[in-house]
Amino acid sequence: MMYRPDVVRARKRVCWEPWVIGLVIFISLIVLAVCIGLTVHYVRYNQKKTYNYYSTLSFTTDKLYAEFGREASNNFTEMSQRLESMVKNAFYRSPLREEFVKSQIIKFSQQKHGVLAHMLLICRFHSTEDPETVDKIVQLVLHEKLQDAVGPPKVDPQSVKIKKINKTETDSYLNHCCGTRRSKTLGQGLRIVGGTEVEEGEWPWQASLQWDGSHRCGATLINATWLVSAAHCFTTYKNPARWTASFGVTIKPSKMKRGLRRIIVHEKYKHPSHDYDISLAELSSPVPYTNAVHRVCLPDAYYEFQPGDVMFVTGFGALKNDGDSGGPLVSSDARDIWYLAGIVSWGDECAKPNKPGVYTRVTALRDWITSKTGI
Repeated sequence: MMYRPDVVRARKRVCWEPWVIGLVIFISLIVLAVCIGLTVHYVRYNQKKTYNYYSTLSFTTDKLYAEFGREASNNFTEMSQRLESMVKNAFYRSPLREEFVKSQIIKFSQQKHGVLAHMLLICRFHSTEDPETVDKIVQLVLHEKLQDAVGPPKVDPQSVKIKKINKTETDSYLNHCCGTRRSKTLGQGLRIVGGTEVEEGEWPWQASLQWDGSHRCGATLINATWLVSAAHCFTTYKNPARWTASFGVTIKPSKMKRGLRRIIVHEKYKHPSHDYDISLAELSSPVPYTNAVHRVCLPDAYYEFQPGDVMFVTGFGALKNDGDSGGPLVSSDARDIWYLAGIVSWGDECAKPNKPGVYTRVTALRDWITSKTGI
């Protein structure tokens, strides 16, 4: 067999001129820069910025101011709902329908010729919008669209004034209103036994009552200096000097603590009976309202919670509700304002079928609370 040597064919190497390589790199950089620019513009344009306003609006009504001037009263809620609906409809009939988030009445004040509603207004606009233009458009919408508002009450659209405020100021206004909270999706946390952990500020009125530093009962903050709890919590442990109240979602560490100045147990409570199972505890000094700690609303004595209303009970119990006695049972109204419906009193074999928990009805003892606290 004849040997044939391998034939290696030479390949011609392609060498680009330096100026061609430079041109390719330059074009690639331009394309990359354009892509980055478009991405940044898209992200920036689609980001929204929150605008918070403190707004006032004058109106007249045939109701006496005393009928709706008290926060959390039925008349206060009804008047607030009407005005908030008017503002919402004003935005919904304008080009700013998608930008409007919510309005919330925080208080009323009397004027010489009518009443002034004080309101928080929250909107969200594209971050590329000019802030001064946004302010003018918001005020213009209120001036124009409120002219079509159907009363009562009769509003004065030209009286509307708005002032831009920051998030800290907005939080402060909301924290000084009763019954406001950080919402979690309804349906989460519906269990009692074995419940669910909560976030800071989710139930800001919840307090822990501790005897010599150990948690004994729950309680509810109803103003800066008063807690409401169950009477049976103080059957054995009566000395206020040995009690402390802590606030926040954890007992240790707590957000803040206060001593107790005095304890008031309902005069008609007789242990071991469960009737009139209610008490009040005055704090040694007022608590400052924050996102994590502020008060619940107390319903009027004639407030009616309806069958089927969703209610929540909160406390520090683990696998059973020991230690949750005295804690709050709360429910929200149509404005998402939370009211104290009951106080955890007792139960027979906690959370067993056909063994419901028993709560002290707050509306039945509302006048007693006022007589002792002035609230």
